[in-house]
Amino acid sequence: MSTELGSSPVTITARVNEDQSVLWEALAEGFESENPSVTVELETEAFATLQQNAPRYLAAQNTPDLLRLAAPGDAVKNSLLLNLDEYSEAYGWDEFPQSQLEQWTIDGDGRVRGEGSLYAMGVGYGLVGVYYNKDKFEALGIDEPPATLEEFESMLAQASAAGITPLIGNVSYLFQGVAQSLGAAETISSWVFNQPGASIDTADTIDAAAKVQSWVEAGYFPRDFGSADPNLDFGRFTSGESLFFHNGSWFAAGLDATAPGAFGFFLFPPAALQDGYQTMAAPNAVVIPANAKHPNEAAAFLNWVNGESAREILASVGGLVGGGSADMPAPPTEPGTVFAETVAAFDAVTADDGIIDFLANATAGMASATLDPQGDLLIAGQVTPQEYVARLQADYLVAVEQ
Repeated sequence: MSTELGSSPVTITARVNEDQSVLWEALAEGFESENPSVTVELETEAFATLQQNAPRYLAAQNTPDLLRLAAPGDAVKNSLLLNLDEYSEAYGWDEFPQSQLEQWTIDGDGRVRGEGSLYAMGVGYGLVGVYYNKDKFEALGIDEPPATLEEFESMLAQASAAGITPLIGNVSYLFQGVAQSLGAAETISSWVFNQPGASIDTADTIDAAAKVQSWVEAGYFPRDFGSADPNLDFGRFTSGESLFFHNGSWFAAGLDATAPGAFGFFLFPPAALQDGYQTMAAPNAVVIPANAKHPNEAAAFLNWVNGESAREILASVGGLVGGGSADMPAPPTEPGTVFAETVAAFDAVTADDGIIDFLANATAGMASATLDPQGDLLIAGQVTPQEYVARLQADYLVAVEQ
């Protein structure tokens, strides 16, 4: 292991998702400009296909030096990934806010996250929060975003009374956001990280499910809320259909392009001001295979993309917030843009060490097999809040005990 790259030419290969190919190309060029002895050769394919083929790439003799891998667990269990602890200490990654690292800190069994050794690093973060329509704020006499969950609910009721659809959003994101506001952040982290005995079936999560269901019953969402997709939600929000749009920061650039200055962004509010912020956030996880030919150069790339030089590229090309040290300056952003507000929000949640991984990342099939269908049943009133969280827990146990 060494952090010295030397002057001899080296080519490293990186297999990444093609939907962000422009970003990866810009990052490769930026790294090469500061490290002229290293060439980054990119190989791209569709994200879903890449995840499906990842085990084959990891086991191959000509494995890439870097691989975009969302769920490293089984690869850790099968000793297919390089342990990054030595690089973490050498480069100072262990001084990063722990909520940036614990998603990729994995026990040797490949199941429990948040403890063990570091096996991946993040490349650019997206976070979930709430977009709002500034014109509708003005029409309702609202001066600023809500500071607490109670204020947020008051604004939902105010919009509904004025004939404005209050909210469009993803069911599981809303459930997780409310649950974290009600005090379930630690519960959710333990569950997503597969900690022994973790359970999402708690009083706080039941209350969160009940609150989301009550908002549906109050008419705070469009009638076809459960069948909507994120891109459709985005279009409806930009056309002025709702006051709020609860989703990820990856929509910020599109909002700025659609109607500059018309929208704002804030983190889902806590129950009380002193509680601090917790929000869903995750980066593009990248691993170094155990049999990578150039692990030192690959680690140097991961270090560079989490440093100051890459932050502007991540922001301007990818619409993402860079990770790294908490005291690193924010990337330059245009004042008044929605993206600038997402960057400020990421800094705020990082300061509170409040990054929480997504419920969908708890197990491989959690999103499609459990969260989406059970969320539809919840908002349709076909399951009670108690049944909803019990079913999440039951499916989770089946997956983690396999």
